[in-house]
Formats: sequence, C-alpha cells, structure tokens
Amino acid sequence: MEVALRVLIYVGTGDAVARLSVERAARQSNCELTPDPDTAEVLLLPLSDEADRARISQVRAQNPRATLIAHTMVQDQDLWVSAERAGADRIENSGGLVVLLRRLAREFESGPQRQRMVPLCSVGDVAGRLGILACVQHEIGELLLIKGQGKPVCLVGPCPHAAGSLANALIEDGVMTCPEHGSQFAIDTGERTRGPADEGLQQLRVVEEDGKYWVVAAP
Repeated sequence: MEVALRVLIYVGTGDAVARLSVERAARQSNCELTPDPDTAEVLLLPLSDEADRARISQVRAQNPRATLIAHTMVQDQDLWVSAERAGADRIENSGGLVVLLRRLAREFESGPQRQRMVPLCSVGDVAGRLGILACVQHEIGELLLIKGQGKPVCLVGPCPHAAGSLANALIEDGVMTCPEHGSQFAIDTGERTRGPADEGLQQLRVVEEDGKYWVVAAP
C-alpha cells in the first residue's frame, strides 16, 4: 500500500491561538510541523508590520524553494505588495489557517507547486508607456520591467561591470545604456552590445495576471 508523503510545515509565529490552529489542522490533514525552516516545504509566517516583512525576507533567503505564505489580519495593500516582493508566494487571512493547511495538503498531493512570482507593477499604471516601467529591488537584484516595441521583458541589474544601478538607464533604439560607464544591453534579450561590461543581463519571464505584471523569480 502506497503511503502519501507528509507536507513539512514551519510555523514562524509566537501567536498561541494561531499555533494551536495550525497544530489542529496538521493533525487533520497530511501535514507535519517542523521547527527547522531550512527543511520545510511550506513556510507559514505572520504579517502585521515592516518587522514581519523583514522576517519574511530573512526566512525566504534561508529556504528559497519552499512555498512561503504570509498570514495577516491587516488590510494594507502596500504591506502585502512589500511582503510579496520580500519573498511571500501569497497572502492569506489569519482566520482561515485550518482551511488553508487542508488545501495545501491537497495541492501538494496533486502535483508540482506554482512557480514563485514577484509583483512588479499594475498593468493600468504603465499602460501606453515605453522604456523602464518599474524597478523593484529584490534578493535576485534589480528587477527592471522594460517595454520596447514588443511585450514587456524583465532584465536583472545592476550592471555587471561595476554594479551600477540601471534604474535610470537611457533606453534608445532597443538598447539600454548604463548611466555610469556606458555599457550597453539589448532590451529584448539582455545581451551585451558594448562594454566595458563583459557579460549581459539575465532575463526573467514576465507574466500578466490579476491586473499586474509579475516576474517568475524561481522554479
């Protein structure tokens, strides 16, 4: 008889009520709590202020492959976006932790988890614009959402020559020029077209979903 694998969950909260809810849900579903965030498949962290957002970033750096869920009772869209950019895969209501864990167990049984995505900006806010639409600082680097003649692309800065920011780079005729030392890169591919940089920029896949542009940051 085949036995289903249990989902390892790290609960990073000191809230006794929340912890009891998670423990109860774990007993009722195919989940198991672990005190080690490095080995967990799911990271469940509270979100109420910027200190929690910083904790999310720290735990994400420890375990970049886990599904990180921030739970909150705070209705603050800016804080939510900040948490997503810090590494949260999604934001959930703290009042539904039991239901959430049961759903997670079913999701893990059904197959691979969703790719990790980082929000860049709202589609409506940049409609009709060209050039650098958004620049988001992330653990990966500068996530530069750029639009030329085709669909938006995401290139990862800073400049590989001397780590200069590309947030204010000049874009002309499909080429981005570093404002510090003049290195140039093709905006559609990130390929280096002129030094002193000796390599190009990494390109990440852009997804349009829920009225936002997202970048696929990790598998």
